[in-house]
Amino acid sequence: MHTDDEEEELLRSVALENARTILEKRQRAERDLIATKDALQLKTCELARSVAMMRATLESTFDGILVTDGNRRVTGFNDKYTRMWRIPREVMDSGEHRRVLALCAQQFTEPAPYLARLEEIHATAPPESLDQLSLADGRVFERFSKIQYVDGVDAGRVWSFRDISAHKRSESELREQRAWFAVTLSSIGDAVITTDMRGQVTFLNPVGEAMTGWTLADATGLPLECIFNIVDEDTRQPIANPVAKVLQEGVIVGLANHTVLIARDGSEVAIEDSAAPIRDASGAVCGAVMVFHDVSLRRRAEIALREADRRKDEFIAVLAHELRNPLAPIRQAALISKAPGATEAQKRWSHDVIERQVQYMSLLLDDLLDISRVTRGTLVLRMQPTELAAAVNMAIETARPVIDAKRHVLSIDLPHEPVQIIADPLRVAQVLSNLLTNAAKYTDPEGHIRLSASCGTDELVIRVVDSGVGIKPDNLPRIFEMFSQLQPTVDGSEGGLGIGLALAKGLVELHGGTIEARSRGLGQGSEFIVHLPRRVRSGGRATQSASPAAPPTITRRRVLVADDNRDSAETLAMLLRVDGHEVMIAHDGPAALAAFGGFAPDIVLLDIGMPGTNGYEVARQIRQARPGAEVKLIAITGWGQEADKKKAFAAGFDHHLTKPVDTRQLSLLIEP
Repeated sequence: MHTDDEEEELLRSVALENARTILEKRQRAERDLIATKDALQLKTCELARSVAMMRATLESTFDGILVTDGNRRVTGFNDKYTRMWRIPREVMDSGEHRRVLALCAQQFTEPAPYLARLEEIHATAPPESLDQLSLADGRVFERFSKIQYVDGVDAGRVWSFRDISAHKRSESELREQRAWFAVTLSSIGDAVITTDMRGQVTFLNPVGEAMTGWTLADATGLPLECIFNIVDEDTRQPIANPVAKVLQEGVIVGLANHTVLIARDGSEVAIEDSAAPIRDASGAVCGAVMVFHDVSLRRRAEIALREADRRKDEFIAVLAHELRNPLAPIRQAALISKAPGATEAQKRWSHDVIERQVQYMSLLLDDLLDISRVTRGTLVLRMQPTELAAAVNMAIETARPVIDAKRHVLSIDLPHEPVQIIADPLRVAQVLSNLLTNAAKYTDPEGHIRLSASCGTDELVIRVVDSGVGIKPDNLPRIFEMFSQLQPTVDGSEGGLGIGLALAKGLVELHGGTIEARSRGLGQGSEFIVHLPRRVRSGGRATQSASPAAPPTITRRRVLVADDNRDSAETLAMLLRVDGHEVMIAHDGPAALAAFGGFAPDIVLLDIGMPGTNGYEVARQIRQARPGAEVKLIAITGWGQEADKKKAFAAGFDHHLTKPVDTRQLSLLIEP
């Protein structure tokens, strides 16, 4: 049993213990409260910092931001949003979303679709939405929205607005530029291909489609090598793609060698091309453009020019050969003629040789002049009733030396009844003699040549057939071209200038006819067929031939010969003196004028190209000195074109003769 003191002590001890416990709990509670207060203060500061950071983020973004809660109240926005939509700050601070939407809707030409779309978004609540808004003032906004979830609960939506007006304008301008670019490239005459940096096709214009055989749809995305397949024109080796160098080095590239493009279907076309880099705004290479065009016609023209140049050189070489050939016998005959021991027979033979060779040279020059006149359309046909047999005989007489020299057998088959056509008899004979001579030259010795003719109501057909070397099929189309020869002048052929068939064709066509060549190939002989109309259908100028003049009776005349070539002047004077004429010689223009005044000639033979004063000027001064006088002025010159004749007549000449002068024609002109 405890005493009262003990009980009191016990109670005091318990009370103290309880007080200590309460104190400890109170102190712990105070510490917890202080810790909670510190934590709350920290959280408040962190929240303030987060809100400040969020606000700074919202204000620093390029987009306009609007935040709404689940009740569609505005809980956040940035200044960019208010500026974009031009909404007063107090409206935004009110938090009333409908007032904000009403002000936004007023900025559309048609507000209803804008508001309907917002209702759709709120009703369907998609996690995200993306729309493009076109405002009445031309601005374009891109709107993006996203639901914000807190503990899995929809806490509202964040709306982001971006002004893409400049971007849209750029896109529109780019589309316009691309359209303009495409239209421009589609309308030009050159082919165009563009590629990206990988060398893959991005564009092909219609000309490029036609030349490559690829469509733009098929070509897009393919490597350029698939579309633009090129090889060397001569070696047929593939050529490196020019675009590869453009993309690697950023330089303009053009192919210098001849290039052939092989199209999709295997066809080929000669081209010229160039490629250049395409650069972006920073100047970096982002692709390449290649332009090329068809040069087939030019290539063929170049080949034709080279061929013409080659044939011209061959022609000049042959002409030199043909002119040298008669010079040797002329020189030798001249030496024999003046040899002290030469007999009269040898001298006559020498004279005959010289005359034949001069005649041959004259024919060569006549052929040259004739082909020139035919080519320029200035040849004059003297149309008249012409007996076929007479023209054939004249042609045979001209071609006979070549035929006999090679011991050919010539057969003639003409209609039994006389055949008459309206033609130039000399030119018809010239055509036939050219054909006969051609047949003789290209037929081996002891061959056969046949000339036949058949006659219809409107047409005369003449055939010249030989057993000669024949003509290759690929040579037939160009057999009548200028300076064309069947084969090189070797193996004993007579050669020639290569203009005989061209001249024959021109003369036949001037008569309104046609000529063709046929052959079954080398060694199979040739056939030339001439079709001549029996009535006049001439494309050239025609004049009626004058009746043949009676043989002249020589009358003694006073003749002045002026030529700076002394041999030419002396020999012509000697021939005139043999005919009984009185002759004076001058060797330049002033001497000719002086001689004219003292000699008083009836006839003046003037060379045109004299030194001092040329023949034209001498003629003019003579006409001025003795106007109306009965003096006859005759030009004697190596220039025999139609323009030369007109110039001579304009200077006062009565007649125009080309060298070498036909003495019989000269004799006719000298007679009164």
